[in-house]
Amino acid sequence: MAGSLPRRFQRNVGSNYAMTVASIVVALVMTPVLVHGLGKLEYGIWALVGSLVWYLPLLEFGFGAATVKYIAEWHSRGERERVRATVATSFWLLCVAGVVTFAVGVGLAALFPVVFDLSGDLERASQLLILLVTFDLACAMPMDTFGNVLTGFQRFDLLNATLVVVLTAQAAAWAIVLAAGGGLVALGLATVALSLCGQASRFLLARRLSADVTVARRFFDRTLIRPLAGLSAWFSLTTWSQVVIQRFDVVVVGLVVGVAEAAVYAVGQKLALLADQAIMPLTRTFFPFSSETAVWRPTRELGRSVYAGTRITLLIAAPICISLAMLASPALSAWVGAGFDEAVLVVVFLAAAAAIRALTQVSVQMLLGTGKAQQPALFSGAEAALNLVLSIVLGRAVGIEGVALATLIATAIVHLGLILPYACGTFSLPVRGFLGGLARSHGPAVVAAFTLAAILRQANLGSLFAVAAAGAAIALLYFLVFAFAGLDRGERRRVLSDVVGGGE
Repeated sequence: MAGSLPRRFQRNVGSNYAMTVASIVVALVMTPVLVHGLGKLEYGIWALVGSLVWYLPLLEFGFGAATVKYIAEWHSRGERERVRATVATSFWLLCVAGVVTFAVGVGLAALFPVVFDLSGDLERASQLLILLVTFDLACAMPMDTFGNVLTGFQRFDLLNATLVVVLTAQAAAWAIVLAAGGGLVALGLATVALSLCGQASRFLLARRLSADVTVARRFFDRTLIRPLAGLSAWFSLTTWSQVVIQRFDVVVVGLVVGVAEAAVYAVGQKLALLADQAIMPLTRTFFPFSSETAVWRPTRELGRSVYAGTRITLLIAAPICISLAMLASPALSAWVGAGFDEAVLVVVFLAAAAAIRALTQVSVQMLLGTGKAQQPALFSGAEAALNLVLSIVLGRAVGIEGVALATLIATAIVHLGLILPYACGTFSLPVRGFLGGLARSHGPAVVAAFTLAAILRQANLGSLFAVAAAGAAIALLYFLVFAFAGLDRGERRRVLSDVVGGGE
């Protein structure tokens, strides 16, 4: 498997997981701190502002991903002038997106107190908070160019180091502000100041890696606008489709089934999303890797990387999906208490959908990285449309379980029926051989994990610790069976060398 995994594989994937864990820990620790420090009403404003501005980065319209692709490609070719032009052109184009974002933020600030019926000090505080956060986003859009440069250079470790430091510093600043009696505006100021420091640090790191990282206006290249915009349009379609697939289901449940049921669905969905969150830090490393590798290897010769990456992805995703599906009932009961029984099938269906997506995520990242973004984007659009229609139909007929089933059906049709054959054809992988190889290496581990999960399901798992311990036991058994039954001796030695040695 030498050369089939991205450079600095262990370090980059490890840093991605470190960032994911840091985000989870900060959310768990700081949520009660913010709730009690702000009070229910002001925390509600904080949460609403965060939810609304989450969508504003979509106004970047995929330029960031397109920048990563071209930076990785030109850097691999040694074309320094192209790298300089791509960085400068992307920066100034994203300045325009930043201005548009801030203008939208001004509109949100004006409407927010009216829509949510706020007055007096809360009105002014909410408006200032929105302006602060959108100013941060407006600055971040062009400044993210330097984070994209680090990604294009496959230096996820440096990028994540800055993100983790900023995240933990923001959490500490929030605690200090609340302890000093500060409110929403003070929290916003601290958040923005530290975020801008993070952006500056990424600029300095990118400059340290390459003197070609410059935003001088003389390097702005109008001829790059068309290829950047053409590729970014397909990236943007993919991103918007994923928003519909992953975030619109709760809205559909609220409209079709009821608001109370939407809360139940949201809890089940949040639990099931653990599977996607677990594999994303791994699969995203294949995007810049494929952009770089495609320069000196034909696309059809990247099949070994697709297969190796998918096999490792399943090693992470399969035990998590099995644990979620089989232990959904005790997990929900231990986590949120009684009254969420309807969410059990939601978790089961969404975990199954996540397992299917795990079969194609590496190939999708590599298709995007090699510039073949049109077909995956169209497939994502089709999946979003099918998901939405089926969610409405099945939600009316069955309830919240029907909405989750709609996601599973749409995922199976698009990923198994469209994306998988297309990716296998592009990377010269026979579909039967690809699936057969995965089944041979993972089949025994899947059977063993399901068997253990069925046994543990009958036990009294009355606490989150007990559920987590059961999930850990399932994962451990999966890894052991995979190591001894899924790999022959030579493969075991090569995989160990690639993963432990960093895949370099």
